[in-house]
Amino acid sequence: MARLERRLESIEARRKRRGAQPRREALARLSDEELEALEESLLAEARARGEQPPPTNELLEKMKWWEAEAEEQQRTNTETTRRR
Repeated sequence: MARLERRLESIEARRKRRGAQPRREALARLSDEELEALEESLLAEARARGEQPPPTNELLEKMKWWEAEAEEQQRTNTETTRRR
């Protein structure tokens, strides 16, 4: 029974990762200029809503993290495909 539960958890975790995969892949393909434009757009939207945007460094760190996560996911997918 425990084995079945672990398998179900694994399937569910994979499904959740795949749901976010297109977003990660899109971020990984952006150039530095596109990332800067995206950042400026997000800041402008926050200002338009009257919000105080977070410090620029925090946004850049999040984008770098998203990019690294997308690259790792891509490596994992490639390795999984090779094993099959």
